[in-house]
Amino acid sequence: MEASDPATSSSEDVRARWSAGLRDAAARAYASGHGADPPAPQPTRWRLDARSAATAAAVLAVLAAVAWWGLRAEPATPLAVVASASPSALPLTPAAGGAAAALIVHVSGAVRSPGLVELRVGARVADAIELAGGLGRRADESSVNLARPVADGEHIVVGRVDAAGAPVGSAATPARVDLNTADEAALETLPGVGEVLAARIVADREANGPFAAVEDLERVSGVGPSIVEAIADLATT
Repeated sequence: MEASDPATSSSEDVRARWSAGLRDAAARAYASGHGADPPAPQPTRWRLDARSAATAAAVLAVLAAVAWWGLRAEPATPLAVVASASPSALPLTPAAGGAAAALIVHVSGAVRSPGLVELRVGARVADAIELAGGLGRRADESSVNLARPVADGEHIVVGRVDAAGAPVGSAATPARVDLNTADEAALETLPGVGEVLAARIVADREANGPFAAVEDLERVSGVGPSIVEAIADLATT
């Protein structure tokens, strides 16, 4: 056996005597104050009743659920893309089998708004004329087959009749129109010229005199180089 350190034993004896002195002093103070010796010390025990234990368990369960909810990964929500298109703005991309998804047709002659129109596949000449504003004044309905299906890229020319009801030219080769003598109805047979533009041409002619050349038509508001080029072979002065 190893010999104990004298210094360590001496220190422990001092602490033991000091603790015993404190206990004796406390016991005498209690006895003088209460007239009896202090009770023997009892070990402390922690005890929970059934209700407290149930409450503690419920609190722990709630804390665990909150912790799990905060740490779990939120599922990604896909974005719903909603696309809409106006019925008049049809896609021009080819459909299945190479067929055109829409038809572009040029309508001119005796219609109210000549120009390009966009139609669904299977549309008729009557549909194209309706999109071009409908038949103009003195339009010759017999110059076109209104029930015929239209083809992509074709040119539909609506002829017209004069005051006597006689056809003016033909739908395929319209008669040349004199810009200085033609009335509004005859001017409307020219490509790109509708009721409004025909009235402006007549008003300009009356205010500024006759046109020396077809190119002079550009002095009329609304007439540009494209219209002059379109009617160059169909009009005269």
